[in-house]
Amino acid sequence: MNWKKIFAVIRREYVERIRTKAFWIGTALIPVFFFLYIAIQVATSHRAGGERQIAVVDATGRLYEPLVADLAAREKARDQSNEGKGIHWVLERRPPAADLNAQKETLRREVLAKKVTGYLILDPKLLNKDAAEFYSTSVSELVTTSQLERAINHVLLKERIAQQDLSPNLASQLERRVDLKSFKITAKGASEEKGAGIFVVIIFSVMLYSTFLIYGTQNMKGVIDEKSNRIVEVVIASLRPTELMLGKILGIGLVGLTQYFIWCFFAVNLSFPAIASRLTTSDMGVPTIPISMILYFILFFVFGYFLYASIYTAVGAPFNTDQEAQQLAMIPIACIVSVWAFFPALFNNPNGGLAVFLSLFPLTSPLAMFMRACVSQPPVWQIALCIALLVATTIGIAWVAGRIYRIGILMYGKRPTIPEIVRWMRYSPGKSAQPQSAQAT
Repeated sequence: MNWKKIFAVIRREYVERIRTKAFWIGTALIPVFFFLYIAIQVATSHRAGGERQIAVVDATGRLYEPLVADLAAREKARDQSNEGKGIHWVLERRPPAADLNAQKETLRREVLAKKVTGYLILDPKLLNKDAAEFYSTSVSELVTTSQLERAINHVLLKERIAQQDLSPNLASQLERRVDLKSFKITAKGASEEKGAGIFVVIIFSVMLYSTFLIYGTQNMKGVIDEKSNRIVEVVIASLRPTELMLGKILGIGLVGLTQYFIWCFFAVNLSFPAIASRLTTSDMGVPTIPISMILYFILFFVFGYFLYASIYTAVGAPFNTDQEAQQLAMIPIACIVSVWAFFPALFNNPNGGLAVFLSLFPLTSPLAMFMRACVSQPPVWQIALCIALLVATTIGIAWVAGRIYRIGILMYGKRPTIPEIVRWMRYSPGKSAQPQSAQAT
């Protein structure tokens, strides 16, 4: 290996990409989109209010007034607590008709004509089975249905307590809930864990997932572009194919690290907590980014990047166009995406057998172990074993990629088959015949 030549390739790949406007625009826009995403989510969740005009058919004859009073009390309590604008309830009482089905049809037409938002049926037969019916044009208004459900249950609870000649205040006492606080135990003690911490882990995991794909694909596309433009023939005249491959992987990897360091600097040292505190007023609290999460983020990006960059380089070397490489390129994509299929197992049981396997299996471990390390505290030996397996696998794949790259980089013509690519891997100069799967120029 001539490291002077490898460094020249690294510098070319790095400088060429760092100088582009696309790099700096992307580096600046991704944090902006991230904060906008948080702002939109919080704004829509806290201000997804508006007026709900509901027609109520109270066949019991005794639940309408308590329901109106309960919803009004909840709305007043929300306004006094400054939780943001919520739903304003406007309930209209409709006397029950002899034919309930005909009345439902009439109300259905009113909903379609937008005279009312929906209608609620309080039928004694249904209530005896602990059920009620709410009709609207959308079944996805979870906030509306959940608030109505809570109010109806509270009204019924108070009624049942009154029927037992118990104190009316007993309903409020029975509805009190315990606020369970979660604490994460570490070697230094225990710290309170809030939902916002999980949110940050998910965001960082998505960034890892995205950059593995983006920078891995850049390696594959760079190899194919140089082949199609015949630039590689000039470059290979002054250095070995393996040196060119290693230089490209390291150069593009440094571009990714530069972008990560910029994001991490802004996340830790500037205004992330301040902005987050302004964006959220929920019980989840202000998102925090511990230094350990940043270190794991960079660590598993480095190891994951080199692993997938080697795979993508091996995929791109035998082919002449992006379209030809797409079928094999689905293999690393499937490995990265497969981690999200086991997302519940990684978060709900981070020390279970499946989570441990995913965090040690090299093709899924960069993302899986990052998630585990952030939400729990895996044993040190598991993290060390994960890194050792990643290093060994990366070296093995890089060796295979190098053997494919040295031949495939100068091969043109028909698309090679899998058996032909395997023969390239086994080819040794001077010991076996030159592969003839394609015409070299």
